[in-house]
Amino acid sequence: MKTLTMLAAASVLALSAGAASAQTWMSINERQANLDARIDAGVRSGDLTRREAIALRDDFRAVARLEANYRVNGLSNWERSDLDRRFDALSSRIRYERNDRDGWNHGGAWVNINQRQANLDRRIDRGVRTGRITRAEAYRLRADFAALARLESRYRAGGLSNWERADLDRRFDTLSARIRVEANDYDRYGYGYRR
Repeated sequence: MKTLTMLAAASVLALSAGAASAQTWMSINERQANLDARIDAGVRSGDLTRREAIALRDDFRAVARLEANYRVNGLSNWERSDLDRRFDALSSRIRYERNDRDGWNHGGAWVNINQRQANLDRRIDRGVRTGRITRAEAYRLRADFAALARLESRYRAGGLSNWERADLDRRFDTLSARIRVEANDYDRYGYGYRR
């Protein structure tokens, strides 16, 4: 009786383990659709740069071609394992690229370049209105701001690369810090206005 009970328990365990693994395993077509959707979502949200998306799609197509070659004679267990391994690697790369913070800042939330430009322009205007930034300081800040806007236009012509996005972020951060310094250096109207 004990043997029968252990045998029944083992078969139930084997069936439940098989059912659990069958539920978590996705077919190759489902995995492809899922990965493709994640790349699309990364592009839409700005998590993926243009170059990252192109590289990921190239890798995706290479795995899809390999899968088509494997399917010619039917998928063997080894081929299925190889495809699973490659899909896992691609999935990890998508996750990494979407979270590598290329061009991300401000507490982890991406502030796009147009928003940053508008924000910096607004801060300069507010500094002039409140008298915390002199007209001469505002002139120099606006000249640097215009040069940065021209540089951004040149970068955007070919699509922003990771390096270009990082360079613009660094330059915007520098300009933002200069605005903060100029607004707090006491070169104000009424505090010894300087030209």
